[in-house]
Amino acid sequence: TNLQYAPLCEIMGRVVHLAPEACNCSAPDTGNMEVLAKYGNSYQKRTFLQPLLNGEIRSCFGMTEPAVASSDARNIECSMIKSSDGQYYIVNGRKHWTSGAMDSRCSICILMGKTSVTAPSYLQQSQLIVPMNLKGIRIERHLNVYGYDDAPHGHAEVVFNNVRVPVENLILGEGKGFEIAQGRLGPGRIHHCMRIIGMAERALDLMKKRCLTRHAFGSAL
Repeated sequence: TNLQYAPLCEIMGRVVHLAPEACNCSAPDTGNMEVLAKYGNSYQKRTFLQPLLNGEIRSCFGMTEPAVASSDARNIECSMIKSSDGQYYIVNGRKHWTSGAMDSRCSICILMGKTSVTAPSYLQQSQLIVPMNLKGIRIERHLNVYGYDDAPHGHAEVVFNNVRVPVENLILGEGKGFEIAQGRLGPGRIHHCMRIIGMAERALDLMKKRCLTRHAFGSAL
């Protein structure tokens, strides 16, 4: 449960660039694992979740778009239209700050897009599992955050150009994108907050140790 996992994030946050990777608990993989565990069907769990849990592959998460204010996901424009034979979703769009996409081991992207433009605004979005080796996917550029590249994971701008994704890769159903996103992002915020608490605790420990060993003006600090 997240109640059990949160204290582990706090511990891993003390060595935030190493411990999550060593424990196979790096973002966005943990969030993607939770999505597949909670909302995936048996095929998706067997094909995509199990390799993630085994540490055999990595994943990314594509939601934010550069052309719209996608902090409100109703604005996203990435389209997922069924092919005429009903066997594929044809994906077209541009995502940026796609966390995990720069990892050479990244094999799948959980992608948020629109399967309808006529449904009610919160039921237009869906989420697809997109294998990153499909034709039409292009890593446009690597994005730094305040000069940090967040290796080995990294964030990217990714273009999807007529990418054909099998319909069985749709998670939960059409129009379920917001439901999945809220189920993912709620625990994800807890994970990040607990890691940051661990980082802060380590910084405080280092500062206290420094105070005990530092002398200035004839006395200890």
